[in-house]
Amino acid sequence: MASQLQNRIVGSVILIALAVIFLPELLDGKPQQRQEAFDAIPLQPELEVTEVPVTRVPDVEQFEGLAPIETVEVDADDAPVMRETSPKPAAAPTGADLKQPGWIIQLGVFRNQASVERLVEQLRAAGYPAFREAVQSEQGVRHKLLVGPGLVKAELEADLPKLKELTDLNGRVFRYEP
Repeated sequence: MASQLQNRIVGSVILIALAVIFLPELLDGKPQQRQEAFDAIPLQPELEVTEVPVTRVPDVEQFEGLAPIETVEVDADDAPVMRETSPKPAAAPTGADLKQPGWIIQLGVFRNQASVERLVEQLRAAGYPAFREAVQSEQGVRHKLLVGPGLVKAELEADLPKLKELTDLNGRVFRYEP
């Protein structure tokens, strides 16, 4: 008898639950949909165009007080001779150069200071402003091989293939802020 009573109670609970869930939707009618109003964006703003008068070109009389410019004609015999000069080795950047923000090429970080000094001399002989910077790390003192600084990143990036050919090191351009 207990199982029949339990079955009736469970059945009535299910019917009441279904009535509570679905009956309000059936009696409510159409479900309301919420629509947001959008404003139309004009295609082109309306602007007032005003006419600006054209200024007059100054007369030649205004320039008569100035000295005339001399032109000199030079033929091939009188032309100055241009001498080819070899590039001077770049000196190490001064403290004033290293205090300005810009870009710098880092060719590597090395443990051996002597090899870094040798590479710095090789790069300076080739005309690059190279220097080393000591950095303390967890493994001890390391030496960064740096070229630059420069103000234009694209110029330093253009030097990367030449530096790779010269030192066989892949460099990267970094922001340099002293």
